[in-house]
Formats: sequence, structure tokens, C-alpha cells
Amino acid sequence: MTTQTKTSRKFKYEQTIGRSSVTGESFRTPVDIALGKDGDIYVLNRTTEKQVKGHRVCRLNLKEEFLGDFGQRGEADGEFIWALSVAASPDGRVFVCDEWLNRITIFSREGKFLTKWGGKGSGDGQLHGPAGLAFDPDGNLLISDGENHRIQRFTPEGKFLSKWGRFGAGDGELNMPWGVTTDRQGNVFVADWRNDRIQKFTPDGKFLMKFGSSGAGEGQFNRPTGVAVDKDGDIYVTDWGNDRVQVFDKKGKFITLWTGDAGLSKWGMLQLQGNTQYIEQRAKVPDMAEKEKKFREPIAVEVDSENRIMIIDGRRDRIQIYRKVS
Repeated sequence: MTTQTKTSRKFKYEQTIGRSSVTGESFRTPVDIALGKDGDIYVLNRTTEKQVKGHRVCRLNLKEEFLGDFGQRGEADGEFIWALSVAASPDGRVFVCDEWLNRITIFSREGKFLTKWGGKGSGDGQLHGPAGLAFDPDGNLLISDGENHRIQRFTPEGKFLSKWGRFGAGDGELNMPWGVTTDRQGNVFVADWRNDRIQKFTPDGKFLMKFGSSGAGEGQFNRPTGVAVDKDGDIYVTDWGNDRVQVFDKKGKFITLWTGDAGLSKWGMLQLQGNTQYIEQRAKVPDMAEKEKKFREPIAVEVDSENRIMIIDGRRDRIQIYRKVS
């Protein structure tokens, strides 16, 4: 495995899900992942302007059962232009933010359009380039409001509750924040994208700590996009520009990093079995198995209750899954 372990934590690679296509049981340019009720996994895809049907949310599970999809490119209800983040609420609804339309669109668990809210601006409750979504332990929605360089909190129905942050590089300041998550105590972690760091805040937005700097060394970042925290307090960061995922303890101390361990998924195997030309083409690529393992622009990460770490491998159109075993 391509890992470098610095502490007593032990992880293992478990599974890959995905293959590349714009329809059916596949992903194309996935940008985010959300964990829903009863094992549901939602993967948000954001393809080119011409691939109208590719702008969709795929619903699946760990058995690689494809449970459906919803959405397409457009501005009508239930459609997206630049969708960037997806989150599942405690009651099973699915929330998607669109950084171009500056709105939140809400679907049922199965993908039926329910409602939408939002609007462009810099006032309380307005959005400009929303990039990340997460539900806090109270069931309210946190939004990393990218171009406004702040975090906002809303009820699921869109009522503004609070905000914090402003443009800058000082403690508590933000520069185009992206991924956002909470721990079990409700503390908020933000991938401060342009500042190449992670910041931690209290539930009401008071600065607690930061870690990371620009670079490619251990504990450094090149445009971190996603952040997740497990039940032990360990922190996982998709280090997008460095093509890797880094792991830190609750104090921000570097633990380990992964550069990818993927194998073929069930969907991928089925695709190969149905097309001998693919098999022949793969056989001609030197060191194909080793090259195929690597992350390319990992962009989002989630951790489930069983300490499975699910990573959206953006340019590889797949999910790589690890597990913390001790």
C-alpha cells in the first residue's frame, strides 16, 4: 500500500466503486459524496456543458447496487449549472448547492424535487459561490459561502441563523472556503482552500485552531477541498492539488497520507467483460495496475460510523474506500 505511517493508527484499503460514463451505474467528474439513511451513498457529478444528463446525483450503496439518479444541467427546478456539494439531512432529504445559481435544491431520498431556496448577494442569508454543505448535530445546515469568504448556518428550510468569517489569512479569516464538516461536539472544520489550511471553530464560530501551509511536504496542502472527522476525532483532508489524502489527529498533528490503492470495481469489471477491446487496450499500458491505483485530484471525503473513509477520486471517476482498523 502507498501509505506512510507516523503513529500507531492502522488503516487498510478496502474497496473501489465506480467507472467512467455519463449515464447508468457510473460517474463522470464526481465532485462530492454524502452518506444518507440505511446505507445510501450519494455521489454528485459535474460534467461538461454539453453532457446535459451527466449533471446528476447517483444513489448507490456499498454493495455497488445502483439505486437510481436524478438531476441534469439546466436552471429549472431540480436542475444544476455548477453543482458542487451534496449533503443528506437526518430525515433523509438530499441537499445540493449550486455555485452558479447560488441556490440550495432539496430532493427526497429517492430524488424527487421538493423545493429550493437561496439567492445571490452578500447580505445575511444570501450566497455567492456556495461550495460546501454539512449538517451540524442539531440538524441545521452549514454552508461554506465561497466568494463571500464566510460560513453561514441555516435551518433546512432556509431560515438564516448565523454567520462568521471574512476575507483574509489571519486566524478565523477565510479565502474561498470549500469543504465543511463537524465533529460530534458540533465543532466546525473548514477546508480554507486558497489559504492551504484547515481551520477549526466552535459551534458558534469562534476560532479554535488551524493547521497546514502551502507546499507538498507532510502536513502541507495544495488547495485542500474536502474535510471529514471520524468518531475518534481524527481528521481527513483531500489534498486536491497534491493528488493525495492526509490524515491528522484531533490536534492537527500529521498521522499518515495515502496516494491511492484502487483496484477495479465491480462496475469496471462488468464493463471490461462486455468489451474485449478495453482489455486489449489495458494490456498495452506499461505498469497499468500500479498506475491505476493512484489518486488524481481527490476532491471530497466522508467517514461512516464503521470508520470507513470514502474518498471521491475526482479525475478517476470513482470512490476509493479505506477503513481505520485500530
